[in-house]
Amino acid sequence: MMRLPKYKDGKITKIMDEQTFENILAKAKEYREERRKKHGSDHRFKDVNVAGLITTFYYLGLRTSEVVGDIPRKYKLKDGTTQKTKTCKGLLKEDVELQGEYLRIKATEVRKHGSREAPLWLPIGKPGVQDLIQAWKSALPNERIFPVSTSYAWRFVKEVTGCYIHYFRLNRASRFTEHPSTTIENLKSWFGWVDARTIGYYMAKGGKETKAMSDRL
Repeated sequence: MMRLPKYKDGKITKIMDEQTFENILAKAKEYREERRKKHGSDHRFKDVNVAGLITTFYYLGLRTSEVVGDIPRKYKLKDGTTQKTKTCKGLLKEDVELQGEYLRIKATEVRKHGSREAPLWLPIGKPGVQDLIQAWKSALPNERIFPVSTSYAWRFVKEVTGCYIHYFRLNRASRFTEHPSTTIENLKSWFGWVDARTIGYYMAKGGKETKAMSDRL
């Protein structure tokens, strides 16, 4: 099984295998029960379906704020200038629909000037998706599916997986680019990317160009 390093160990580049993810789901459920036993009587305690939260990050590769919402924050661009993000509501109950064998997820909020119009589709038979469905069904109308702050989301993921949330975005993009049918337009639609350099990085990492070159050997 792959060992997931902590954030202080540096950027994680190795792709997560399915067995590791399933082990993480089991640990997430144990972690939730431990939190329930420890904080259940505290009125400030929020019982979050951690397995469903991690499943969302693993399959969709969304940013933290796109899942749990966030207040406006400042960030620096590559040219040194500073930008401010908009308020992000996160995924609400109404953003998810069950359609046949898929969850149809409307995730149109994209940070850093990205754009995503098409819904994301998630097969309900995949490991962990039933945990996401459970969290979705438990949410109240017009409420967030995961009513937790970005800092708590980071904490949950770190304590369960030992890695930072953005790793799951890199992991999903890397897995997509390994598939021979994945195109630049596919990646743009899914992740909401507009910067060609970002897309090019993942396409190169997936080895498509070098694999094409092998036919010329």
